Amino acid sequence: MKPAIIFTSYTGTTHNVAEQVRKACGGNLIEVKSWDLVARLLMYMARHSPDIQVRDDGAPPGTIDVSNYDFVVIGTPVWMGKPPSGIRKTIAALTGCSGKPAVIFATCGEDPGTTLSVLSADIEAKGMTVAGQLSLSQKEIEDGTGVNALVGKIREQGSGS
Repeated sequence: MKPAIIFTSYTGTTHNVAEQVRKACGGNLIEVKSWDLVARLLMYMARHSPDIQVRDDGAPPGTIDVSNYDFVVIGTPVWMGKPPSGIRKTIAALTGCSGKPAVIFATCGEDPGTTLSVLSADIEAKGMTVAGQLSLSQKEIEDGTGVNALVGKIREQGSGS
């Protein structure tokens, strides 16, 4: 059973986690990125920070049909305690998702704020069920504990548990 792994990544952290998930669980990576005013402003500020590398990959949020997938994985960075608008717009535009389980993950420094609860509400509004949600801190990503826990949650869905 292959998941649709839908994510947005502006600095590469969430992309790297999504890639590790794909390698461990299979599935297809679908990267989206919003270019609305807030996203452009945050990326402008990030580009002028000496410690941040900004990625320019990803398609604008649009309709994604997940009817051929058994479940969905959604990953996002955390911006000021919230998910970026691009991932929310993508969830709103998903088709073929009613009744599907979804696993959500958020990458953050330490505190995901309201990110997971906001995305859970968005996912449930689309008729999907939240089968798991994890916040992965930078430390948990670096030491592998967060990614291992995420892969375990996803494999549970893939085995039908």
